[in-house]
Amino acid sequence: MMLAAVGVGVSHLVYSTQAGADYGLSLLWLIIAITLIKYPAFRFAVDYANATGESLVRAYGDISKLALGWLMAGFVVDTFIATSAVALVTAGLFINIFDVSYTAPQVAIVITLFSAVILMNGQYAKAENIVRFLVLIFSLLTLAAVIFAIPILGSNDRGILAEIDMNMELSLFVIAVAGWMPMPTNGAVLFSKWVCEKRKINKDEFKDDIALRDFKIGYFLTLFLAICFVVMGTAVLFETGRTVPETPPEFASELFRVFTETIGDWSYPIIASAGLAVMWSTLIALMDVMPRLTDRLSGVMMKRSNDLPDRYKLFSAIQVTGIIVILLFFLSSFKAFLYFATSVGLIAAPTIGYYNYKAITSAKIPAKYRPKNSLVIWNWACIVIMTMFAVAFVYTRIFV
Repeated sequence: MMLAAVGVGVSHLVYSTQAGADYGLSLLWLIIAITLIKYPAFRFAVDYANATGESLVRAYGDISKLALGWLMAGFVVDTFIATSAVALVTAGLFINIFDVSYTAPQVAIVITLFSAVILMNGQYAKAENIVRFLVLIFSLLTLAAVIFAIPILGSNDRGILAEIDMNMELSLFVIAVAGWMPMPTNGAVLFSKWVCEKRKINKDEFKDDIALRDFKIGYFLTLFLAICFVVMGTAVLFETGRTVPETPPEFASELFRVFTETIGDWSYPIIASAGLAVMWSTLIALMDVMPRLTDRLSGVMMKRSNDLPDRYKLFSAIQVTGIIVILLFFLSSFKAFLYFATSVGLIAAPTIGYYNYKAITSAKIPAKYRPKNSLVIWNWACIVIMTMFAVAFVYTRIFV
């Protein structure tokens, strides 16, 4: 469930809904394909953690310094840019629900500081239980909304498929979807870390097959929910003249309207609180795990064997400072910033896929954890496709 909480963030609430609103079901295949293409990279992370009891950070250290450098580049993106984007969307939901008069960046900074205080005081475990419950409610309401939305697909002489014109706007959108659907490829390192932490907590009760099962359930739940948001965006917004707004509060209002127009106004308080919880869970998970992983990465680079709480607090403070700077001085357009934040992760994606493959096929991995040939071929296809998307992103940044 926590995997779904992290996965169901910007990629689902923003991009899946926008895909349905702007293009109907025409891009549904893309969302399914991107999610399936990335599967091996995440699967290898879980298998590696099950096989060794270590996170992928250690594996990258064993591979080469260059591998650690690529991982560090990915961490910089996730620690500052990606987390800022998540904070901004969370702020938009908060502003819409509570009708506060402050700007989205200002509210995002307050939410970021509040989250940091919770994490510093070790209260995340208590908040996590509440978030898990709300994520479950959110998933059930999403399913209910889809059931109500399916009968109105194509109603009022509206179609369900758009005529695709491959222009620059669509190209940028496709690149953004590839970057964060269902989440950045760097997220594989997070999953390996969580498997290791679960092993430490459960000790003798920990079982590899259960960890793998939980991963599969969570991963394909994120795919199912992505499909649900595309269907709802198509049923409620496609060919109505309404578009996904440019500001966080207006986007939140349109998102909640998708639910209330399909299952009734009674759902607003529930879906609003659950939706905010989903985005906040994504934010707080990133703020919790990225400083820990950065600490571990610095330890591997400097050949330290232990992680200290003081270093976690230091990296957390650096992350919060970076987020505040980005939100105050480098934010001009909500939509443009989201596109950039979700696309830039593509640069490291092919390399992450390759190094994850190197990790799971290294000499220290027992035979039973090594991937089958079909999964290896699947992963190479992912690397090739992600490379094409990465080249497209760099091209648009430099030449367009």
